[in-house]
Amino acid sequence: MRLSRREAAQVAGTLRPLPTPTASVVTWTPVTDCRLRALNAGKYREERSWAEIVSIHIVTQTDPYAASPAHGSREAITAWCSCMYSRNVVPSFRIPSIIMPEKDTTPSTPPGLNKIETGKTCEEVKAIRKNVKGFVQTEYGWMLLSTTPKIKNLDTKTTNTEEVSKGIFFGYPSRRHSCSQVNIPAPCVTKTISHIEEVESKIQNYLKQFETSLEEWERIASRKDLKEDLTIVTPVKVCKPKDKDITCPELKEKMKTLLSEIIKLIQSLETDRALAELALKQQKSRRKRISMRIDSWSIWKIQELPLAVQKEHEAYMKDTIELRWHLRDKGHQLENLTKRKNRFEEANTKIEEDIKLMSEGSFLLKTKQKQEHEALKEKYIKKDEVLEQLHKLNVELQESKKEYEHYKLELEKKKVTMEKSIADEQLHIETFKKEMEQLSDLYTHYTTSIHDVSVEMKTSEEMLNEILKESLSVTSIASDLKKKLDNLKKTYEQLFRKQRKFERQYLDKFNDFYATKRTLDSELSNVIKDYTGISGAYNRVVDENKKISIDMSKMVEKINKSIEKKMEYENEIQSLLRMKKKNSAYLKELYEECYHVGSIFAITKKKTQEMEDIMAEVKRKFKGREDFLKKLTRNEVAAGVAIQKRLLSIEENQFTERKKFVHKKILFSIALEEIESPLMEIEEDAVKIRVIHGEHYDMLNDIIDRKKKVRVKVEKTRKKLHKKEKISRVALSETVDKRSTVFKQYEGTKTKTVHYNEKIIQMTKELREIEEQNAKFDRELELLRKQFYDVRLEKECIQTVYDHLAEERSKCYDRLYREGQMFRKFVDMRQRTLASLCKKQDDLLKENYRLAQEYQKTQTIYIEEKDAFFNLFTRQLPLYESVSDKKQFCQLQRNLQKEWQKYFKLMVLYSQMRLAHLQKESLESIQKILAVQDESSNLMQHILDFFQSLKGDQCDEDA
Repeated sequence: MRLSRREAAQVAGTLRPLPTPTASVVTWTPVTDCRLRALNAGKYREERSWAEIVSIHIVTQTDPYAASPAHGSREAITAWCSCMYSRNVVPSFRIPSIIMPEKDTTPSTPPGLNKIETGKTCEEVKAIRKNVKGFVQTEYGWMLLSTTPKIKNLDTKTTNTEEVSKGIFFGYPSRRHSCSQVNIPAPCVTKTISHIEEVESKIQNYLKQFETSLEEWERIASRKDLKEDLTIVTPVKVCKPKDKDITCPELKEKMKTLLSEIIKLIQSLETDRALAELALKQQKSRRKRISMRIDSWSIWKIQELPLAVQKEHEAYMKDTIELRWHLRDKGHQLENLTKRKNRFEEANTKIEEDIKLMSEGSFLLKTKQKQEHEALKEKYIKKDEVLEQLHKLNVELQESKKEYEHYKLELEKKKVTMEKSIADEQLHIETFKKEMEQLSDLYTHYTTSIHDVSVEMKTSEEMLNEILKESLSVTSIASDLKKKLDNLKKTYEQLFRKQRKFERQYLDKFNDFYATKRTLDSELSNVIKDYTGISGAYNRVVDENKKISIDMSKMVEKINKSIEKKMEYENEIQSLLRMKKKNSAYLKELYEECYHVGSIFAITKKKTQEMEDIMAEVKRKFKGREDFLKKLTRNEVAAGVAIQKRLLSIEENQFTERKKFVHKKILFSIALEEIESPLMEIEEDAVKIRVIHGEHYDMLNDIIDRKKKVRVKVEKTRKKLHKKEKISRVALSETVDKRSTVFKQYEGTKTKTVHYNEKIIQMTKELREIEEQNAKFDRELELLRKQFYDVRLEKECIQTVYDHLAEERSKCYDRLYREGQMFRKFVDMRQRTLASLCKKQDDLLKENYRLAQEYQKTQTIYIEEKDAFFNLFTRQLPLYESVSDKKQFCQLQRNLQKEWQKYFKLMVLYSQMRLAHLQKESLESIQKILAVQDESSNLMQHILDFFQSLKGDQCDEDA
């Protein structure tokens, strides 16, 4: 049971201390999980919970107000509680025992008055009783309001303990019945005592008057004895007996009234005494009954109540801890089960979606397979065509490669021969330069020799006369020499003509060489341009072939991956089917566990109320998770649709790429056809160039041979001239006589030599021009060499590219052959797998349909059982609540009974003390009554004696 701080403060405010000599103080230390909500100026403070253990101890002490710092009013106690809670201090209430107002023995008058005048009137006591009754009812109502409102309904079903407690509470005698049953003597005795005191005062006054009258009468009597003059004393002193006689009837009437009132009072006292005795007897019997009830309730329970409460509290705490632990464990189990259930449901939903997709997309898959099969057939047909074309191209390329290699070898040979011929020509040119230098030396030598000869001729003119004589003998020799000179002139002219012819032929050949060179340069530039275009196109073709090969490899990888994924999907489907079977078995176990958990949950729900909130939270979470799962399923369905769209887009992209590939293939075939024609033209031009080069080479060889022959002839003529010079010198030395003729001939020869010198000068000029031309030729040869080297490098590059292309072509053929075999194998594998997949798909669809039906049945059964379980649970919830409320109410009744036992024990003790006090007071009142009776009897005797004496005196006087 949980109490708020406000309720505890209210309970604390209802308690008041007992004013007994040894006040019984009840200390309350907190028990169960109790939250006190203290009030400070009508506002709630924050709740603080702590474990509280109730231990009720009866403490005897002289000062009942020393334990608590504040007592009395409710506002003071609540203010003190709020102060203690603000300091985080748990207050321990020292609550004195409850005082009933009818048992309050506090004096109603100040202590200075007599004990006879104590007590309160009946009206005041009734007003106090009404106020206290209303106060107790309100406080008792507050205590009952702190419990659950269902106690009223349960109270009608169970024993009405409240009425019993009220009967016990208000069953003892109180002042409600009459003032004569409990505290009768106080008002009546005070009245009688006041009446008796009034009578005593009146009697004393009367006695005083009587004594004064007697004293005066005695004085008068003594004076009569002393003085015998009766006339003086008698008129004054005799009138008093008359007055006494006059006052006697008033006294008699007053005494009669007093006596009647006293008799009535005595009768009422006797009746009240009898009623008091009866009330005492009834009270003693009630006391015996209460003591019997208290004995039946067993005092040892009250003595050992704190230990029992502690034990029960510990047991309840252990039970609550165990229940909380079990609840947490079951909560974790429920969470795990819900998680597993959600996982299995997600897996089942995914499987169902996959099955639906497979069932829905089976027709599409079949159509797709057919389309792919047809596309593969078309691709294979196109592939065969392309392979045939590639095979033809490969054959042509190999042939062209062989021809190219053959031409290359021939060109290399010709190149070597040309290089050798150029080197030989360079050597010949160097030798020719050396010969020209030698000829120039000879020319200088001849000029010097001619000068010497002219000097000698001048010197020898003198000798001519002498020699003329001898010239006659030399004329014959001179004629022979003339003939020889004529012959030499003829030979020289012939040689000069031949030289002119050779020069003309050389110029023609040189012009032809430059023309052919220009044509070759233009053709080479065209060939280079064509080669650059062809090389660019070839590079493009190579790049595209590489891309195509990469695309083909990617397609092969994708196909392999698709096959692997297909196998993985099949394995996953099988594993999912196995998992589904396991899940179905596990779901059965889970259902059994759920039923078991439900029963345990129902049992635990009886002991705790907090599971209602937990169930509400679980329901909210379950709804949230259901919404979340719905969102996830929707997202997955949307993702599946997006994947299908992506697959369609990928298929469209593949179709477009295939079209592009076919288009590129056609373009490449056209480019190859276009390239073949310029290649053939280039080969024809190369053949023509080779023929021209051979002709030029033959012409150069002829020129070199002629040059050699001319050199041999020049050497022969030089030797002959040396010989003739010797002979001529001998002849000149011998023939002085023939000087004149020789001089004439010399002048002719001089003119001829001048002419020859001019010719030699011209020849030197021509030689210089020829040297310049040779230098130009050297430069042009160097340029041609450079161009030749460039062409050779280009040819080598072309050859390397061609070799690389040929290798790639062979590799492509190998790859295509392998891929063809692989594709055929894949096609066979796919056809087999398609057949097996169709069979498996049909089987799986049947199994999935069967499993879906079973799952629907299980779901319907589960939903029905779940609804039944929730209906039972909703039905059992109020029962559990009523049982828990009944238990709490019973516990409250027990606690109230225990408290009532304590209260009745205290009331019994208080009643015993009150009875003892009443007995004392009754005994004192009886003693007073007896004393009053004795005094009244004595007074009556005195009065009777007095009256008798008065009667006797009157009679004597009358007599």
